[in-house]
Amino acid sequence: MNIKNDTLLQDFLNHLELEGNNDIIFSAPFGTGKTFFLKEDFVPKCEEQYNAIHLYPVNYSVSSNEDIFELIKYDILFELVLKYKDSIENIDALELDKGLALQLYMQDNFKALDFTQQVFKATTKLGKSISDILGLLKIEKDKFDEFYSGLKANEFETIRAYLESFEGGRGLKEYDTISALISEILRRLKLRNKQNVLIIDDLDRIDPEHIFRIFNVLSAHRDYHTSKNKFGFDKVILVCDIENIKRIYEHRYGRNVDFQGYINKFYSRSIYEFDNRRYIKDALRDYLDNLQYPDISGNSEHIKYHLSDSTNHHFYLVIHNLLQIFVLQGVLSLRALKNIKELKIPNKGIYLSKRGRNSSIYNYELLVLIHYLSQFFGSRARFKEVVQHLALQIDVGDLLSLGIDPYSYQDVLQSLLEMMILIDVTFENTDRGKHKFKLKLGDSISELEYEVDNYKHGKIVSIAVDSLNILHTQLNLLGILEKALTIVENRKLLS
Repeated sequence: MNIKNDTLLQDFLNHLELEGNNDIIFSAPFGTGKTFFLKEDFVPKCEEQYNAIHLYPVNYSVSSNEDIFELIKYDILFELVLKYKDSIENIDALELDKGLALQLYMQDNFKALDFTQQVFKATTKLGKSISDILGLLKIEKDKFDEFYSGLKANEFETIRAYLESFEGGRGLKEYDTISALISEILRRLKLRNKQNVLIIDDLDRIDPEHIFRIFNVLSAHRDYHTSKNKFGFDKVILVCDIENIKRIYEHRYGRNVDFQGYINKFYSRSIYEFDNRRYIKDALRDYLDNLQYPDISGNSEHIKYHLSDSTNHHFYLVIHNLLQIFVLQGVLSLRALKNIKELKIPNKGIYLSKRGRNSSIYNYELLVLIHYLSQFFGSRARFKEVVQHLALQIDVGDLLSLGIDPYSYQDVLQSLLEMMILIDVTFENTDRGKHKFKLKLGDSISELEYEVDNYKHGKIVSIAVDSLNILHTQLNLLGILEKALTIVENRKLLS
């Protein structure tokens, strides 16, 4: 499903480029396309502005909480080697600050106890203490020089040794030689007049302990005085559903603990709320055009079940508008749509009259409609649950929330009502001619006039336009869909 996100990308870039906006929380619910947007739009389309390292810490779940920072360093280094190998390979020397190198040497190599013991032995030898101490210091200096030269000489050897030792288990240090190496590589990348960006994705998919450890570690790596990231990242983007993070936080620490006071130190300006629903809506036509229908033959009567706007059929109008509503209401995600590449109809007979007459699902648009929409939601039970929820949430005639063109609204209402009444007409074996249908939605009862006629595959229903003109502002479209689901369920037509 191709979504044109150019406007959304520019909106995100406007947020990203706000002055002082170094730490960003990028928030949206599961399945809305956060990762897809960052991976397929932001990273490739902005590579002239940003060097992006995109991490997915889902695999961290098998590790202890104390290992998280080391895992992040491992991932960063791995991605740097993978994406920017030329920046590591084609250089003569690693420009590490000697003061930092000395600190790293003292941390990793200098054995203070051994040195003290050697000094003590030297001072017991009369007349040789000063020279011996100087000799020992020279030995340590030579060791340091060798250490420093080693840091400069072979970056790939340093990286290789780190990655190998990591798999075998190693001591964890907040800032070590590898941290310094990462910082230096990022410094070089920045010389290309591009900013370095670290993206940590799917935060709310990992263990709660790990979530808050990552938040805290990255916050600690922002220098208090300069606000610079100690690694050298200009921007750090944390990707999650902030509402989910809030629920996890409250579950862990209690509802009375101030979540906002905790979370606001992890972003610089404001939480970026990613919302691509209107772009998904615009892409629905192309998406439906490309779906496959393995169970539908070339029968001309069934061509309407191929969801293409070229068919210009009311069945397409209904399902397209219902999908728009579900997308705009946030109950149908981009991920759910992308998971469906074909729509199926079970090839089985149904009993749809008091006389027990056998018929086919294909002859009843409402049954096909329910089958189709249930596949988008994973099951008919989940589909009905969503419809019931929305029927209560959206006011009658609230076309803005529904996202339906006012000119299409009455046509969708009429088509859905005719699909539903046809089920009732067939079951009751209603005669040809004009009739009235009582529709009870909640506490209100509406009466619709309709006409029944016959055609070669059964009956057809036409609602009187004048009758619908009077009632359409009083009818709840999602309430009608819920009623239709209930009728089908009560008569066990799809069980």
